[in-house]
Amino acid sequence: MRKHEQHVRETQSSSSLAASRSRFMPFVAGMLGITVLLLVYSSFTWKKFVATVGFCQQLFCDFINYYYPMGKAIFHNGLPVKGFFYSPFNAILLAVFPPLGLDLSLVLWGILQAAAIMVCLLLFHRLVPAKFPIQLLFIALTLFSHSLWLNFLAGNTCMFIMAALLGMLMMVERGHYMTAAILLAFAASFKFYPLIFLAPFIAGRNLRFLLFTLVACIAVFIVIPSVVLGSGALHFYGALFGSFRESAWLTANTHTQFFPHFALRLVGITGNEAPIPFLVLQIVSYCIAAINIAFLFLVQRAHIDHARLWGFQITFLTVPFVLKTSWECDLIFLPFVQAFLVWHIMKYNVGSGSLGSNKLSERKTLILIFVLTSIIFSNILFFNLLGNSSVYGYCGFPFLADILLLIVIYIELLPFVLRRSDLTLPRLS
Repeated sequence: MRKHEQHVRETQSSSSLAASRSRFMPFVAGMLGITVLLLVYSSFTWKKFVATVGFCQQLFCDFINYYYPMGKAIFHNGLPVKGFFYSPFNAILLAVFPPLGLDLSLVLWGILQAAAIMVCLLLFHRLVPAKFPIQLLFIALTLFSHSLWLNFLAGNTCMFIMAALLGMLMMVERGHYMTAAILLAFAASFKFYPLIFLAPFIAGRNLRFLLFTLVACIAVFIVIPSVVLGSGALHFYGALFGSFRESAWLTANTHTQFFPHFALRLVGITGNEAPIPFLVLQIVSYCIAAINIAFLFLVQRAHIDHARLWGFQITFLTVPFVLKTSWECDLIFLPFVQAFLVWHIMKYNVGSGSLGSNKLSERKTLILIFVLTSIIFSNILFFNLLGNSSVYGYCGFPFLADILLLIVIYIELLPFVLRRSDLTLPRLS
């Protein structure tokens, strides 16, 4: 009898593994097909794209101008080079490149960029239980995202942050809290804003993960820099925060998508020209971020299916309201939210409840239009068609793509959050 039960379990396990492989192979084939399409498209448009961007005329310009020099300088003067706004831990990691020489370092940096893109594509496949067409949609949206093209051209770190944050979510879902905490601390070592992704876990009262994160952040931001640099770590932070205070030039930069910068550009002025309105808009921006975080708490308390995943979408979309730089490549998360919402809209009866069938159809169409418009605004095809990088940033198309998705999430979740005590309501997934 026991042998028979063991045989049944082995058969079920083999069948499950075979089914998993059968689902994964079309995903890989689709990813390769879209990649080939991307390569064909980029072979005709890459030079035009580089020329349109303007401020970055060589591949991996951020690595060449900031990261590689920082790796050289960290053990010499121990201070951040001009234009380097990351943590000393990050500067220590960059020290591995100069001994390799610039040419080999550029090859390795390109491999790391490609690996980060691949990790993000695979993590969506793992995190979102969507079928094959939606998985392919996410691959297409990601590979044809303006933010991804810009991040790759500059050799920036936005894709590393995205991969680390999605990896953190997957590790939490699997109960590997220490690994998740390390990934969050790693993401925050590039730019400090990933720390706002603690909000879903504070809302969920996941004290174990929060404790691990505290330990990991202390190690990354204090212990390791102090051990490696000694008192130089304190001087590094002092110079770094001094650079933050001297960043008034940001307010006039057309590429920042920070909400106050975007709002002032609409009336043709900058924060330097109108400091009081800029301060007021900053307060408004932080209030909007606070409302989003409060809404995130309510989503967690409503016990909606995939609440943590919904919380991540809300947190992603809050970035342009808290991050003063918010460069276009910092909105690299947009394809993830777009594909997730398309999956939700197509799979579930949007706004099911008190609305009639005709109204429901109209509402679903309206929401799809919002998501589609967001996709257009953040897509490289639209950017190339526009043909003007300054206009693209000045008009805030990435920010508009973000705010449209945020509106959709509020439309979708708010009725359920407000009526969370009604047990007869269907549950979102």
